[in-house]
Amino acid sequence: MVEFKDKDIIQESTEPFRVSYQPNDSNVNINGSIHGGVMFYLCDDAIGRYVTAMGRVGAAADASIHYYRPGKPGEKMIATVLERKIGRRLGVLLVELRNEAGVLLADSVFTVAFND
Repeated sequence: MVEFKDKDIIQESTEPFRVSYQPNDSNVNINGSIHGGVMFYLCDDAIGRYVTAMGRVGAAADASIHYYRPGKPGEKMIATVLERKIGRRLGVLLVELRNEAGVLLADSVFTVAFND
């Protein structure tokens, strides 16, 4: 079981909105690469922080992720949030997950239902 603490995921910037996490050996799957659930968690956490930074209250109504390359232990992953559409009740947000070299590891699309 991977346990994330507030200090593990770092908000790097607000324009563009970025958070990062440096996975370790406890985050690997059976193949020795970073578990897809860890990668998805980072994307989901970035969305939650972004919505809060917008001053809104909401939760993911739907999400999907596409994996392109494996993450590696010790190699920082950076999640960048990009707005696709923000409405009164729903928002569609894209998260690009890259390594330190800028290589795209995964991207995910979230539909957020706003409660405010």
